[in-house]
Amino acid sequence: MKTQRSLVKRIAALGGIMVFFIMALEVMIMISPFAFFFYSVFSPFFNFLGQHAATRWAIAFFLPHMILPPTAFLKTVRIAGSFFLVIGFLGFSICALQVYLGKIFKWGIASRGLYQMVRHPQYLLLGVWGIGMAILWPRFIVLASLSLMFVLYYFLALDE
Repeated sequence: MKTQRSLVKRIAALGGIMVFFIMALEVMIMISPFAFFFYSVFSPFFNFLGQHAATRWAIAFFLPHMILPPTAFLKTVRIAGSFFLVIGFLGFSICALQVYLGKIFKWGIASRGLYQMVRHPQYLLLGVWGIGMAILWPRFIVLASLSLMFVLYYFLALDE
């Protein structure tokens, strides 16, 4: 049973690494000249989505990466994404410093600050950071990898 669980953990970890590698590769492709080819090949599909009111939101949300969306609702979501990104990053960094400085200086287990209120604040804040990133860089691969991260960290938190 233990070896089977170890095998599942190893496969999940390798799968997570592969997904994040693909995500990084996707970002590299989208900032290269290949992006013109990507948009020209998928242009008929994007045009189809843009013609229907039920799917027009997907183009407004998933394609413009570094511009403000056209509607007030999407602008509000984008601002919330920036807030989540900053709060998640800062909180994660503070918690990481608390844990690792405690290890370096032998202060013992981190039990102050957010660790008094939440069992795994680094996992929580990493999730908040990831949600902010998914809002600011809304790509399907980012959403898929964020979902995978939530599942993996759930099992990791259970194990700890």
